[in-house]
Amino acid sequence: MILVVDDDKVLTKLIRKLLEEAGFQVRVANNGEEAYRHIKDPECEGVLLDMRMPGINGAELLMLMTAENIELPVIVMAAFPDYEEEELKEFPNVKKLFLKPFIPEELLTAVREVTGKVA
Repeated sequence: MILVVDDDKVLTKLIRKLLEEAGFQVRVANNGEEAYRHIKDPECEGVLLDMRMPGINGAELLMLMTAENIELPVIVMAAFPDYEEEELKEFPNVKKLFLKPFIPEELLTAVREVTGKVA
C-alpha cells in the first residue's frame, strides 16, 4: 500500500487514480495526524508526502518517522522550493523530491523505484 499525504484533495484524488491504474493499493491522508496512524500499518510500503500541511506538517512527520525508526521510503512533494534535496538528506527515509506541478509518469516511475515494484 502506498500512502498519499496531502491536504489538497483534488491532487490526492489524481495521484490515487494514477497509482491504482498502475496496480498499486493506495490510502490517502489529508493531514499529518492521519498519516501518522497509517505509516505504522505493516502494509504501508511507501509514502508520497506533501511538506506544507496544517497541524503536523511534512517535516514534522519525517522527524517522527526518524525518531521512531519507521523505515519507509518517502517521496516528498513540495509546492514551494522551501526544501532542497540537500536539506532533505538529513531524513534517511526521503528518496526523492518532486516540486509541484510534476509530471505524473515521473512520479509513477519514482514510486516503482522506491518500492521495488513494477505493479
